[in-house]
Amino acid sequence: IYTRTYTLSLPDALPIWFVPVNFAAPLVSEMESTMIKVEEGWGRAREEYTPYKPKERKYMPYLNVSLGAEIPIWSASLGNDWYLAVDIPIDFHLWLDLETSSAPVINTDYRFAYGQVKALKVFHGLRYINNLSLKLAPYSHESTHIGDELTIRRKDEKFPLTRVNVSYMYTELSACLNDPVATRNENHALKGGLMLRVPTGRNWFKIYSPDGDTSLNVSMKNVLEYYLEYEWQRAHGWATAKNITNVLSFEVRNRAKYQYPTIFWDNKEDDWYSRSPKHSRAFCFNLYYGWRFFPKYLWIYNNVGFYIHGYYGIVPYGQFRNTGDYSYLGVSIVMGK
Repeated sequence: IYTRTYTLSLPDALPIWFVPVNFAAPLVSEMESTMIKVEEGWGRAREEYTPYKPKERKYMPYLNVSLGAEIPIWSASLGNDWYLAVDIPIDFHLWLDLETSSAPVINTDYRFAYGQVKALKVFHGLRYINNLSLKLAPYSHESTHIGDELTIRRKDEKFPLTRVNVSYMYTELSACLNDPVATRNENHALKGGLMLRVPTGRNWFKIYSPDGDTSLNVSMKNVLEYYLEYEWQRAHGWATAKNITNVLSFEVRNRAKYQYPTIFWDNKEDDWYSRSPKHSRAFCFNLYYGWRFFPKYLWIYNNVGFYIHGYYGIVPYGQFRNTGDYSYLGVSIVMGK
């Protein structure tokens, strides 16, 4: 049922330096990933992340750009269908408001690991399982920043909280059954993973005195984030071809909802007020559906995909992770390995 056409960039048995591999790569729906994505769509409008006093609008146009890479260091075939690789993942993300009167940067963030280890075991003779891939990034960093225009507006309006420093270290571990490994065949991939804040006694964020009330630096016990992903690649039937596959990719992620005030505009009082959330966790849902193309020449990438992208859950960007009930629907171009 599942033909194995792996194109591993590895020699037999011998180690190799600075050559990329294509196993243990992110699935399309993975929220925190090193894939290259350019997306445009409509998302839930909120007072906290618009540069203007809110109007009677529930949704606004946004542009999302993600740029990432996994810099190869070392890889080898260990025999018995085991493969191992070490690389350095890095990625940058931009969230841009496409409001017609201005186009402010709402949030930027970057992530990198000091190194990650990836492994792949290929199975033979099993009907439904092709392989198992593992990935461990022991010490990783994320830092996020809101745009200047938004910061200035918050200071001019005398918000009680103008900026939150969302910057932290974490460990991430994931495992994937039926890793796609650049195959063009029918494939059902199932992946699970977790992120652990390290050191575990510290927060995901910090508030400094020039930006707001430092008493809001309440210690959070939610130091764990976990996710489950499913990706189906359909290679036969309607709207598929030799170099075109149909893809459905879905992720559900449980993450901490940050505890500091969310800012609202009160139309009756004609003023801002804040609401402080309690410690909580929430499930976030991320869905991609579309087609993946395998052109003959695509530089260092294996494929390019065109997808419809839907999201619901906590605002996934930077200091706005204290806000839930965020929904988004748009179109996405994704470059894959």
